[in-house]
Amino acid sequence: MIDRMQDAGFADQAEEFKAQAAEYAELARVRFAESSELVKEYVHKQPARALGIALGLGVVLGWLIKRR
Repeated sequence: MIDRMQDAGFADQAEEFKAQAAEYAELARVRFAESSELVKEYVHKQPARALGIALGLGVVLGWLIKRR
């Protein structure tokens, strides 16, 4: 299949898509790490509110799963 893609001229396009996907993956890793740190800081500063949010989300998700 790769040979057919190269014959059809898609090899250059595939390489561009691969490079772009790698860029997006790295950006996602960086943003996930940043958001993880923000969540940790928030939980340390306001543990009661964070616990309430977690409880609320758990109830909503449980309700949604139960409906199926």
